[in-house]
Amino acid sequence: MSLLFFKRLLANPIQVGYLVPSSPFLTRQTARRIDFSQPRVVVELGPGEGCHTRQIARRMDPASKLILIELDSHFAEHLEKQFAHDARVTVVQGDALYLPETLEGLGCTHPDYIVSGIPFTIMERQLREQLLASIARAMGPHSVFITYQFSLQLSEHALFDLKRSEHCLFNVPPLNVIELTKSAAPASHRPNPRAAGPR
Repeated sequence: MSLLFFKRLLANPIQVGYLVPSSPFLTRQTARRIDFSQPRVVVELGPGEGCHTRQIARRMDPASKLILIELDSHFAEHLEKQFAHDARVTVVQGDALYLPETLEGLGCTHPDYIVSGIPFTIMERQLREQLLASIARAMGPHSVFITYQFSLQLSEHALFDLKRSEHCLFNVPPLNVIELTKSAAPASHRPNPRAAGPR
């Protein structure tokens, strides 16, 4: 665990979400889900100190792009320094609630992959639903949302269809790597995230 991670964990444990950084087993298992047989646009939400980012960047071809959206200004500054010499990587200090608008500002719509370990299941329900709706709005019909979570709750969410999931035992805590696509269900059949109140 880096000193930066420890400091940000103490400053905002809910936002960081995990007590220790992701293990190499989890980061490799997540990065393997991305097909770089052709140039891709990958978005990572809440990359923190960059454990998963480094694994993804190692596998990327020169023509691919990696967009990092980090809410914490300290982590964002760290990422900018870490990837300062990698032209494929763009760091944005911003909120995932505005993901579609952020991507539009970068000239990117419907990325191939969205990767995130944001701890959705421990968030207040209305905020969680707004975040998930933002992610779904940013996805195209062929986009894949890859998320690593303690529970499989997201695999049953109305906004997404489950592509596959895999358990990673060698992480603290053990997590599920879940691949989701955008639901093909009509918008009228989906829950209204702004109307959702706390349980």
